[in-house]
Amino acid sequence: MQPTFNNERLGVALRLLSDRLVLAQSTPHELIICGGSSLIAQGFVSRVTRDVDVVARRERGVLVSSRPLPAELLEAAERVAADLGLPPRWLNDGPADLFEMGLPEGCAERLVSRSYGTHLVAWFVGRLDQIHFKLYAAADQGPGRHVDDLLALKPTPDELLAAARWAFSHDVSPDFRAIVRDMLTKLGHESVAAQL
Repeated sequence: MQPTFNNERLGVALRLLSDRLVLAQSTPHELIICGGSSLIAQGFVSRVTRDVDVVARRERGVLVSSRPLPAELLEAAERVAADLGLPPRWLNDGPADLFEMGLPEGCAERLVSRSYGTHLVAWFVGRLDQIHFKLYAAADQGPGRHVDDLLALKPTPDELLAAARWAFSHDVSPDFRAIVRDMLTKLGHESVAAQL
């Protein structure tokens, strides 16, 4: 069975990552984390996740792409993987495309920070922006945990409308628009779907 993170195990891994960065005499790092690990860390869901998705990094107060993650950070993460029996890419830049295509307006101001030792600050993507990401992922990848996460965030119709409009800026195809409308209708948000 693949190792998974709950809130406690996530904290252990991130604190150990900070300690590994110290041992390697690395500079401190600030990571913008989205997805399941961000939802779990902020208490929005109580499920587990398999990895930590880094959508961006923060350097001198400015958000920059997470692609590629710095070599020293990846080396420290590999050591943590060996220490805790995690998959080699438990820390990954998979969602970097979201940053590169454009985060929701105001996302940077809604990030929630948490320090894990002296060399790691995690900036967790806030609730409103998670709604944007989860709506996009649910429409892009189909039903499953993304829809469950979206529902757990209890989005309002206005939040869903804003999320859908943002998602359309990332996928302009008519098919994607139809998928989003259909999904919102099935979730009981016909009035939102009708505005798209």
